[in-house]
Amino acid sequence: MSETDPNTYIAPALQRGLAILELFTPQRRALSLTEIANALGIGRASAFRLVFTLEHLGYLGRIDDGKSYRLAPRSMQLGYHYLSGLDCIEVAIPFIDGLRDATQISAHMGVRDGTEVVYVYRAHSHMTLSSNIAVGYRLPAHATAMGRMLLSGLNDDAIAQLYTGVRLDRFSENTAVTLTSLIQEVAEDRKRGWTMNRSSFVSGIVAIAAAVRDHRGQVIAAINLSGPSAVMDQPATLDRLTAKVVETADAISHQLGYLPPAS
Repeated sequence: MSETDPNTYIAPALQRGLAILELFTPQRRALSLTEIANALGIGRASAFRLVFTLEHLGYLGRIDDGKSYRLAPRSMQLGYHYLSGLDCIEVAIPFIDGLRDATQISAHMGVRDGTEVVYVYRAHSHMTLSSNIAVGYRLPAHATAMGRMLLSGLNDDAIAQLYTGVRLDRFSENTAVTLTSLIQEVAEDRKRGWTMNRSSFVSGIVAIAAAVRDHRGQVIAAINLSGPSAVMDQPATLDRLTAKVVETADAISHQLGYLPPAS
């Protein structure tokens, strides 16, 4: 192994410890020691030492049955420290809250991490059928409205490079499952300045998204409205909601120093 090989400096125990934390998702909030060991492909004894250490440090906690674990408050601090370092969130919060208040529909902000969109803020609506996606949630960018708007900040070659060797899973009949179709869809989104998805992950939910730009004009985030199709999916309503999303994204971008090119 070359001394310049980055794998030379990787600490396997730390890598496995972080991998344990990444096993927990909104759909999988609790895991047993056996499940953790199986997921990492290691023995129970090794898994126990890692889990014991994470529990001792406050990153994991046991649930009532004493046999399963869940994320503890200290692990949440890692996410909050990351979020607090994103200046765009602090700027965007009053605008996103205002978008929710004006429409009574859940509004979100997301940033791109590789081929995923990470939800970094949520203004929740009290509608009976509304988005239940929480902060920290990850979804595939190619299959989501916010994700596609985040990809619109890349050129075609950059998108092709990003998705080299990546399988585009189908989540609905409208999901782009080939690189060619994804690049074409993103090009249309980029030209239009917004995008919309119907029933991408939850049947009956519509999402409308637009991009947020920084002072350099780079796409750094996206916002959306996400709510029931029975409320949103009417031509006049869609037009009004789309205009509100684009207006809000533009207002956030303006606060971040973005000046659109003169037409």
